[in-house]
Amino acid sequence: MGTAHRFQGREFPVVVFDTVEDDYGDGLWMAHASRAPTASAWSRAGVRLFNVAVTRTQNRLYIVGSRTRIVAAGEDTVLGALAELIRTRLVRTVPATRLIAPNAPADPGLGQFGSRLAEVLARHVEVTDVDDEITFYETFAARIAQARTSLWIWSPWTANRLVTLLPVLEDAVRRGVRVTIFVRDPFDQGQKRQTQLVERLRAVVPNVVRVYVMHQKIVVIDERIVLLGSLNSLSQSNSREVMLTISGAHFARKILAHEHAQDFAAPPKCGACRRDEVDLRRRRNGDWYWRCFNRACPGRKGNKAWEAPVRFSRRGR
Repeated sequence: MGTAHRFQGREFPVVVFDTVEDDYGDGLWMAHASRAPTASAWSRAGVRLFNVAVTRTQNRLYIVGSRTRIVAAGEDTVLGALAELIRTRLVRTVPATRLIAPNAPADPGLGQFGSRLAEVLARHVEVTDVDDEITFYETFAARIAQARTSLWIWSPWTANRLVTLLPVLEDAVRRGVRVTIFVRDPFDQGQKRQTQLVERLRAVVPNVVRVYVMHQKIVVIDERIVLLGSLNSLSQSNSREVMLTISGAHFARKILAHEHAQDFAAPPKCGACRRDEVDLRRRRNGDWYWRCFNRACPGRKGNKAWEAPVRFSRRGR
């Protein structure tokens, strides 16, 4: 990275040339670069600088600038020459709004290089909300209501707070949103008292996964919005908490991959009793496995119960 002068005499496969020209004022050096008979020495020097910048390129050149200023430039200016290439479609233009838009879905029309650039820029995230235990649920309910494709919730415990959320969760399921909720295993002391609530939740959301000693507090919506913090979204009552709302598709996908969301979302039935009373566990060596918690399971012998390793997809490894 440097000015065009720094790279004079050198060449590169790919060059990104930022003209540093926006829409405001009467323009900077590149806007006035011209070989018109009345051009000043400074304007003529701008032409030479532009020439140095673009001729460093061997294969691909990206020029960053104001389209408004370029297409309005005079014919005898370097930006005017660029405008003519745009009009004759000898160069391709991509609006910045198609690249730097972390909340928008991927644009299929960007092509190979534009898509790669958009993916890099999508790694930047925006913190759109910071909520406490009082303001969070208004934000949470609104986000669930806006969900269109998927909703992933990690909330260790359930409590009476869940009752107020059941209608919006049910509505999301009815709209065709894929809803997956991870909660703590049923023999946790906090969950033992809320068995009926978990069953009410399962009646509304078909995919509720029990996880042994889980403690994550995460919500991922449409693989582009993440709610992350200390607040249990299905049980919070009196404690002081904080929850961030973070927009960014790349970040959301990273969270889902880290949590093995796709692989953990499909618990098997117990191989012995054929019931769906299994929870997800992890050994000290890091191996994940499913374990039946049905006390009447014929596969149970003392403290031993039916187990099966988690089958990871290639993407989940």
